[in-house]
Amino acid sequence: MLKALGEDPAAFDFVQRATFTPGQPLVVGTYGMEALVAMSRQPTFPAGRYPDLALALRQGVLSRDVAVMGTAAEAIRDPKLNLRKLLPSPDFLIQARDQLTLPRDLEAWQSLQQTIDFLQNQPATTAPVAKAATHPIDWALVSTIPAGQRVAVRTSKGDVVLRLLVEQAPGSVASFVELTQQGFYNGKNFHRVVPNFVAQGGCPRGDGWGSSDYNLRSEFADVRYGEGAVGLASAGKDTESCQWFITHAPTPHLDGRYTIFAQVVQGMDVVSRLDIGDRIDRVELIK
Repeated sequence: MLKALGEDPAAFDFVQRATFTPGQPLVVGTYGMEALVAMSRQPTFPAGRYPDLALALRQGVLSRDVAVMGTAAEAIRDPKLNLRKLLPSPDFLIQARDQLTLPRDLEAWQSLQQTIDFLQNQPATTAPVAKAATHPIDWALVSTIPAGQRVAVRTSKGDVVLRLLVEQAPGSVASFVELTQQGFYNGKNFHRVVPNFVAQGGCPRGDGWGSSDYNLRSEFADVRYGEGAVGLASAGKDTESCQWFITHAPTPHLDGRYTIFAQVVQGMDVVSRLDIGDRIDRVELIK
């Protein structure tokens, strides 16, 4: 509903209240802030509401919710919205940025920093280099994973079976297996589905802005993104974490940019039917 209301500037007050109501699911705030930004870009958005928009974006930046922060910061630096006069000082952005935890909150950090640079008329700040050693490869665990180990992803639409590529991406596979054994993925959902491209899940927040407290080394082996390749989402080299995606079709533009750690060997028909919000009931190792 919030996504749909993003096309109706008259719903601004309702969406603003929904976005910042405490105690609600995180995805409500995410979709709410996206809707506020979307309606502000409509040609019918009243000029007299730009001060209200600026206050809502400032509140979003200070909300401590990484999705709301990142989306609001991106809108502030949008030249089409021209909010520089209403929000001339980057102090609140700096305050919010300094409260983030790296590497977990890297995506929000990048958005805030880009907006700080925009308001200060400075060249783009280089993103902090990811410390891949924050999660060393557990070689003891790797040694227990047989080549061709299979994993069942049991979803609300049916089962998908993956073959883990432990020899090509040992660190990524070890992390995935460890999270699976902890039950981390049980009850999560698919938060992003792009037809003829990917289905993505595994976010602890449920909106694509969640991460683990560590990052992984990027692992680029001699494998390609064909149909059913399973890759790790990232915000740049050595920033992979817990989110993963399955490709619907060959996607060569992803080759060498995103780690491939598994391949679908059964259930591509299920993958093709997945929608946003479909549940991952559980993930388990199988023989």
